[in-house]
Amino acid sequence: MKSNDILQREIQEALKFEPLLHAAEIGVIVKEGVVTLTGNVDMLVKKTEALHAAKKIKGVAAIVDEIQVILEKTSYTTDQEIATQIVTKLKENQVVPQNTVDIIVEKGCVTAEGILPWNFQRELALELIRNQKGVREVTNNIKLKREVFDQVEKELLEKALQRHWAFDTDEIDVEVAGATVQLSGIVGSIFQKEEAERIAYKTPGVIKVINHLKVNLEQPYLC
Repeated sequence: MKSNDILQREIQEALKFEPLLHAAEIGVIVKEGVVTLTGNVDMLVKKTEALHAAKKIKGVAAIVDEIQVILEKTSYTTDQEIATQIVTKLKENQVVPQNTVDIIVEKGCVTAEGILPWNFQRELALELIRNQKGVREVTNNIKLKREVFDQVEKELLEKALQRHWAFDTDEIDVEVAGATVQLSGIVGSIFQKEEAERIAYKTPGVIKVINHLKVNLEQPYLC
């Protein structure tokens, strides 16, 4: 298991490679695998980048997010402007079905609601919102529902996990019940845990993923 100092240094180095971040913006505190990220940023996408960078580091068991998005007065955007810009972006894209996502904006905090057939559509909608100027926080209330349910093929998902460079699939167990997939077992990083869930959501027929994967700090995984 990595020492606190080594883990802190590796996270700080990873943050330096994020193009939007400045080293002084994010503070890193590590205690027995639990990482606390602190600081103030002027864009939500910077916070997202910092969290994503930390999740990729081996030895990170959990992340405490204390990063605050504080908008400068010169870049202040009204809730009306934020809502209008998000609606326009959603209409312009060719992936998210029209009129399926509703937006509520209050003091720069955006709540996205609606029903979509695929998780990648939900991810795209949320990404469009997070990247919008003036957004301080995003709450995801978008649910998945298929009009036609395909039979989830367990073997199809297992093969997808086997193809992915990040996984030792002998450590991941897949269970299927209807349109729900449950993942359990051991992975080496938070990134792997979230990536396995993302792959599961791409499997035809899946509308819900229960992620019981655990991060084992002693396992020599690649990411």
